[in-house]
Amino acid sequence: MDKKNTDKLVCPPAEDAGSNRCSSFDSSDNCTDDDAPKSRTQQLGITDTAIASQRHPFPPVMNFYSHWGQFKTGNLCGATEADRLYLVEVHTGYSGSGPLGTRPGLLLHNGMSKTDPILAAAGATSQWGVRAYSFTNESIIMMPLAGHTEDFVQEQMRASIGAAKQVTFSFSIEVSHHVDGGRQEVRRERFEWRKVEKGTDDRAKEGGFKLVAAASSAANGKPPADISGASSSSAASSPPSPAATDGHDALAFLIWGKSSFMAKSQQILALKLLGRGQSGELGERWTLMVVMTALQLWSLRSHGKTTKGIVAAGDKVRGQKSEEERRQNYGKRDASIRRQNSTCTVILSSIA
Repeated sequence: MDKKNTDKLVCPPAEDAGSNRCSSFDSSDNCTDDDAPKSRTQQLGITDTAIASQRHPFPPVMNFYSHWGQFKTGNLCGATEADRLYLVEVHTGYSGSGPLGTRPGLLLHNGMSKTDPILAAAGATSQWGVRAYSFTNESIIMMPLAGHTEDFVQEQMRASIGAAKQVTFSFSIEVSHHVDGGRQEVRRERFEWRKVEKGTDDRAKEGGFKLVAAASSAANGKPPADISGASSSSAASSPPSPAATDGHDALAFLIWGKSSFMAKSQQILALKLLGRGQSGELGERWTLMVVMTALQLWSLRSHGKTTKGIVAAGDKVRGQKSEEERRQNYGKRDASIRRQNSTCTVILSSIA
């Protein structure tokens, strides 16, 4: 399997070639075969949010530390620096290897060594995506495929200016959901990191982000949209869960650390899981996604890409691109119609 192929998502291999219903997925979450429509969760075969290969469970409080002279690695720890959990490696993209290929980003190793397998990754959508002048509001998160240790599914996190003129970063991920009879099902739901300015919230005095469940569109009878624009068929056939309807209770806080030039190690950020995020009811896959998006937010902040001006410019550029694509599509349609009319004219002339 070519992990450098960034335009395709990995599909779980079938037991035999004849039973492989879907060989690949594109970034719009659509199956490339002519099968009956399925939700993305069903297509990827995700029936449990557990991460089988995960070495350590994520505690409710995590801290990310870096050390002077070690610019390419950092330690994801528990409540104290001594409680080291995972190694975070900066991926420049020059090697072109790993799940990110040539795209710069961060690699979360499943242990405290660069030789340990990669558990997940987060980065830019292109080689130049981290540059502030790129005005790209999208990031990619490479999540482990269910039941596999070396295959990844590409998720997306997108920045925008919310209705309250607040910088938000949205993503969708599978979460556990309890249904009647004590059964548990998995469905995709959308969440938002909302920017907290320094001094505006006692829970993040140095500034950071607050994670909440995205508001449901239940008022108009529609299920919550996936970040890619697709909606889960399972969500459409059942009432919205609390995660989809509660847009105000914080599920996590990302807090920036204080810098000290005298200290040998620096606390880069603190991540605190709260409420249902802390209880574990949303599943390990959700927690891993929260960790990776938090690390990516730190990376984006270090490149100046979490400011309102840059995000607003990215929104404007994306809108201009959408308008240009619409015009190009109209132009192609008009050219096709002209060709068809020309062909009909020639045929009619020959008949006459």
